[in-house]
Amino acid sequence: MKQNKMKNFLNKLVATVLTISLSCSYGIVSKKEVKADNGLIPTAYDNLKVSLRKKSQLVNLANGYMRVFYNEENIGIEYYDKNFNIQSRKNINMELPMWGGFYAGNNGYYLVEGVSNTDESDTAEVIRVIKYDKDWNRIGAASITGNSNLFGGEVRYPFDYGCVEMTECNGKLFVVTGHQGYVDPMYKQGHQGFLMISVDENTMTGQIVKSDLWHSFAQYIVEKNSNLYVLEQSEGSRYTKLTKYNADSLRAESIPLLEYGGEHTSAWAISCYASVDDLAVSADNVLCLGTSIDQSQYEVVNTNTAHNIYLTVTSQNEFDEENTQIKWLTNYKDDGSCFIGTQITKINDNKFMISWEEYGKSQTAGTEDLLESSVLHYIFVDGNGNKISQEFTASAPISDCHSIVDGSKIIYYASSSNMVDFYSIDINSGKMDKKIYRVAGKNATWNFDSSNGTLTISGSGAIDIDTEVHYRYPVSSASRGFSYSSSDNIWANIRDKVKKIVIQSGITSIPDNEFKNFDNLEEVEIGEGLQKIGDEAFYGCSKLKKITIPASVNSIGKSCFETGYFWIGSGKPVISVTIFTPENSYAAQYAKANGIQCQIVNKNVDKTKGKDKIAKAKINIKLSSKKKNTITVKWNKIANVKGYQVQYAMNRKFTKNKKIVKTNKHSMQIKKLKAGKKYFVRVRAYSITKGKKKYTKWSKVKSVKCK
Repeated sequence: MKQNKMKNFLNKLVATVLTISLSCSYGIVSKKEVKADNGLIPTAYDNLKVSLRKKSQLVNLANGYMRVFYNEENIGIEYYDKNFNIQSRKNINMELPMWGGFYAGNNGYYLVEGVSNTDESDTAEVIRVIKYDKDWNRIGAASITGNSNLFGGEVRYPFDYGCVEMTECNGKLFVVTGHQGYVDPMYKQGHQGFLMISVDENTMTGQIVKSDLWHSFAQYIVEKNSNLYVLEQSEGSRYTKLTKYNADSLRAESIPLLEYGGEHTSAWAISCYASVDDLAVSADNVLCLGTSIDQSQYEVVNTNTAHNIYLTVTSQNEFDEENTQIKWLTNYKDDGSCFIGTQITKINDNKFMISWEEYGKSQTAGTEDLLESSVLHYIFVDGNGNKISQEFTASAPISDCHSIVDGSKIIYYASSSNMVDFYSIDINSGKMDKKIYRVAGKNATWNFDSSNGTLTISGSGAIDIDTEVHYRYPVSSASRGFSYSSSDNIWANIRDKVKKIVIQSGITSIPDNEFKNFDNLEEVEIGEGLQKIGDEAFYGCSKLKKITIPASVNSIGKSCFETGYFWIGSGKPVISVTIFTPENSYAAQYAKANGIQCQIVNKNVDKTKGKDKIAKAKINIKLSSKKKNTITVKWNKIANVKGYQVQYAMNRKFTKNKKIVKTNKHSMQIKKLKAGKKYFVRVRAYSITKGKKKYTKWSKVKSVKCK
């Protein structure tokens, strides 16, 4: 094995021109994984963090849509109807620690996962391709090891600075990605390059079939007529590279699409100032999408150098550089513009949508939709790459969820911490529609009424909203790999507009810091059933004067209602709120212990209100028997009830021949009784609250002899 490794190392020394490590690859930024919510309401997964490995995808089904997303240790699967109403969800546990990707095949679903190989074992599994049927039953898996017989086939880290893109052809699944090879002893680091994996879909066996170590920073693959077209940001080749493979023999021909400028031996050449972002095939051509600066100005690039979006059009039948056109779709000049989320969506063989977001350009989001601060651009082109529409814009973000086509609609979704929007774009008019979910927890939602400043949270379970830092990466950059990050405060757009918060019954807990520093919050109303209020949940709410806390609350965190300011010399925090709560409740005790004003509500009063007060009602009944085999029952009418139950039997304990009948009237006749027998009767009323029946006490028992 050592001899084999040395042989491969010597080959690398000969073949590798660029010896710059990936740690110096300034055009690339790290990928921080983000944990998603697990709830039935669409999860607040961070799709605004666009990276090369797609973490969320939609699949068009006959009766709706399936959403598949990476969720840190497991894969979330959600099903929606055609109106984007969630129907069900499940989780699939990951088998290996590294997320790769998902592919919806013709006869099953595929998950690609990976594991590092720091021991540099030639026999260690580094990638696993797992096959499931359409009901997510596991069928089998292909275990992929490195291939030391190929230059660059040894794998230390799979997926390194690469996509994980897939296609099917002739019973095989083809996967393209990036990887880092074994550590080069001379440079104390591994070189990065391209990988292609082939998996037999029937036997679920596979191997690495193509590889190199030429700094392949993005990879895309499509199939057409038993040919595989692979697009790469091949920095080592010094041009955007399109390769055509015969799917059976894997015989390859490569052509340059966009040549990179600058000194090819320069360390700074690694940035390229260009990208490849997506790939599609029309009836006659291969369409490759990307962004780039004017490469002729490579040596004078600065932060004011504009990027533009290009589309290359290559003939499938005359596959060469001469039959490739470069079409520029934008014309920005000297303003530092660059783009994120650039993608091409195939509608049919002769119509495509190209979409992007201009990086750094935003607008003010409204209170109804926190995601509308971004501006999405999109145009339609034909199969020859010619524009066939105007450029459309919409108040919507880009997403790592690639758009899908369903009839006359192009559909995708995007989300941030507490919002998830489904977008539908009409392929004829270009009009965009959306459906908004406001996520407050696994089974909880929120709504904001801007007319009165009321934020209402409803549903069931805990308030649980993702508060991780979110990253949005430009695919290309004029400043060698700058990235943008934001705390993406979950209430940022409405924080200063909220005057009242209503937590409805069914919500069980409020997490730490949830409503911290709501500067204009004046009142909080919490419904019965809440149990816990976290640390500093309302800290810094300087205008908060009233909070109603039910008896169900049994935990209130520290510094929950402090404004954050102290009276000089007192050492005590300023707390201006008054707690309204029942007598002897935990909140009353908390208020006393912390010197907070407290006002007792519902003292020595039945907790029921309105319709619930029927529990105190007295029912007076009258019995008579004037007709044969019949008794007549009459009783006083009770307000605010849904109906009545009449119970009768042949003994006072209601154990002999007992029966119950219902009515919404306050009298009835009971027929087909036994003549000459004595019957005992009682009545009670009932109401319905939140789907549950509530009954009065039974009336006094009365008896009558039946004629």
